[in-house]
Amino acid sequence: MPADVRALLGGRYELQDRIGTGGFSEVWRAHDEVLDRPVAIKLLDAKYARDPEALARFRSEAHNAGCLSHGNIARVYDFGEPDAQQPGFLVMELVDGPSLAGVLAAGPLSPAATMDIIAQAAAGLHEAHSRGLVHRDVKPGNLLLAPGGVKVADFGISHAIDSATLTSTGIIVGSPGYVAPERASGARATPASDLYALGVVAYECLTGAPPFTGTGLEVALAHVNRPFPELPGHVPWQVAAFVFDLTSKDPALRPPDAAAVAERAAGLRDCLASAVGASDPASRADQLVSAGARQFLGGARRPARGSRGLRVALAGAAAACLLVAIAVVSLLSSAGTPSAASARNGAGPGSEQLNPSSPVVTSALVNSRSLAGQPVALVVRRLHRLGLVTRVIWRPTAFAPPGTVIA
Repeated sequence: MPADVRALLGGRYELQDRIGTGGFSEVWRAHDEVLDRPVAIKLLDAKYARDPEALARFRSEAHNAGCLSHGNIARVYDFGEPDAQQPGFLVMELVDGPSLAGVLAAGPLSPAATMDIIAQAAAGLHEAHSRGLVHRDVKPGNLLLAPGGVKVADFGISHAIDSATLTSTGIIVGSPGYVAPERASGARATPASDLYALGVVAYECLTGAPPFTGTGLEVALAHVNRPFPELPGHVPWQVAAFVFDLTSKDPALRPPDAAAVAERAAGLRDCLASAVGASDPASRADQLVSAGARQFLGGARRPARGSRGLRVALAGAAAACLLVAIAVVSLLSSAGTPSAASARNGAGPGSEQLNPSSPVVTSALVNSRSLAGQPVALVVRRLHRLGLVTRVIWRPTAFAPPGTVIA
């Protein structure tokens, strides 16, 4: 880069240190001489200065992110077109913290920390969705952990809902590891697609690894054709059920919007943080992202700490909220007819309901032993995905937590 460009870009920005690189650009720490503040500047690589698609993405990010103002979105302040004297550039909020991808390189996070990330990221996505924008590339590398909270970044391939995409028809943009099944099948991106990607991010935070591996094509097809893998047993069932809902292959079965995701994740975070704090005060450093990225890293290697206490505390909280007193679910099935397996999602004691609209299958293999001890709502959703009609019968017992399957 020419020395005069490094000294002052756009007549006001002094470039200081390169802090990152990407497919089309590199990011620099800089100083805004006019407003006397630190900023981050994304410079378009010179070899893409005449690339229509690269320029379109650059302009799209400037326009889309520039119209958003939210505490959980990295702001874009300025944009400069490339010319003979300077490369194209974006001037952005300087986020003084690592990306979630960098944090996950050290290992998985606690459920409380994971829920905090998801709650804040969902809040930022809700702002974008409410303005008619779909991000289309939600992944750990685009979630920045600042001392003040999570920042959703890189709206370079986002687009307005119902608008044409920036690439040719039939080409999927974004990262295959986080692509929603409907997008991998050729459908347009929607807010529900961003929520699926956020569910994949949650899975990766809790396990330290993505759900599928392989080539980009293999991973994209896995999101369409393969069941989403189960979370480890140490993850509280409420968190597992939440991730299960986010990663439903049917967009209609995911949470209704990002605001609902943010609210649910925040509630789980608060409940988990209270339970962890009560059983292990020293672990408070890894409860909230807003406490800082260094504190986050301190808790990254302790995902199973206090898991038994968390389960008991959360089971009690759920029972109290549902006004269920020492009650569990008995899951009954008639011999030889899988479609008669019975349970009901959310039924109260003594109630039952059949779902005649569920598809009838010729055969379904269910390991009933693996269902025992699982939350009834989670089991019902899994059975419904197999096409089984379900019914619940509630029975009191002193040997299992409230709201779980005993048989």
